[in-house]
Amino acid sequence: MLRDELLLAWWRLTQLPGIGPVAINELRTRLGDPRELLHTSSEQLVALGFNPEAARRWATDACLNDGFAALQAWRQHKHCGVLLAGMEPYPDILAALSDAPVILYYHGDLACLQQPMIAMVGSRNPTPYAREWTQQTARELAATGVTVVSGLALGIDGAAHQGALESGRTVAVLGSGVDVIYPQRHLGLAQMIMHKGLLLSEFAPGTAPQPSHFPSRNRIVSGLSLGTVVAEAASKSGSLITAKLAAEQGREVFALPGAVTNPLSHGCHQLIRDGAILVQNAADILQELQLNPGAQPGLFDAAVASDPVPALLVHIDYTATSPDVIAIRSGLGMARLLPELLDLELQGWLQQVPGGYLRTR
Repeated sequence: MLRDELLLAWWRLTQLPGIGPVAINELRTRLGDPRELLHTSSEQLVALGFNPEAARRWATDACLNDGFAALQAWRQHKHCGVLLAGMEPYPDILAALSDAPVILYYHGDLACLQQPMIAMVGSRNPTPYAREWTQQTARELAATGVTVVSGLALGIDGAAHQGALESGRTVAVLGSGVDVIYPQRHLGLAQMIMHKGLLLSEFAPGTAPQPSHFPSRNRIVSGLSLGTVVAEAASKSGSLITAKLAAEQGREVFALPGAVTNPLSHGCHQLIRDGAILVQNAADILQELQLNPGAQPGLFDAAVASDPVPALLVHIDYTATSPDVIAIRSGLGMARLLPELLDLELQGWLQQVPGGYLRTR
């Protein structure tokens, strides 16, 4: 019952107009436990820093309880519940932020929050190079015991979640309620995350996605994480907002370089010029953050290094390379070249894309 009363106190605070996460967290620091506010007069609330209107509503407005029954109902679902800032298992790394969400809704495995977390974000329309790199790097990171965090968006976000699920855990932070999956194309992916990872949101179940929700969502993505990796981003990409938030939160920012002719790499190049760490693989990230590989030994790059690299690969770029160019560089005729390209593609060394082939490792 005390737990319910504590939840109710926090819930009422979040419903007060004009009082956002920063103000609530200041109260959390000063009071520790808001239950005493449930029995506090308007005059005492004003003395604590509430504006008079908020104090009056706190004391008299029963509508502040609206929605609390739905919160309680959400807690009854299997593998679902709420997290309160400052109380385990709410992550300390996020709770330390001045604008940390006081209440987080979840669906999935809370063990994800007990591991070091790294965010991966980027373009919603990435090149095959960036998509493959993201999925492989997320797979490598998750294999070492790192939880990969992203926002369930199309493109780089989806690739990060998919790669992490192949070898470990991932957290998806939503800009809607955790029961409202957006985009719909990621419904299947979200269902996989519910079973092998964690969905998180500061928005109550049933909340539809809104444009204003996503910048708010981004601060949680970066705030949960020791560092944020930007895999591909144009000059005005929303991913740069997440990178900026990460830097302001005192987190490391990593950026994947790309071709200078690729507009989707310009944002990453700007981040690197501004001080972000140039990253080539998972080992770079782990080393910079001083994280040691976990119980599953051998990163993807190490496994690749142990395999002999086919000689033909030296003639193929990490951007689309046409068969004609490969033929000229290698001196092979098409009759011999095309079967070799197919064989390398089947082995996972290449990917066929519009304009030719590109190396995937």
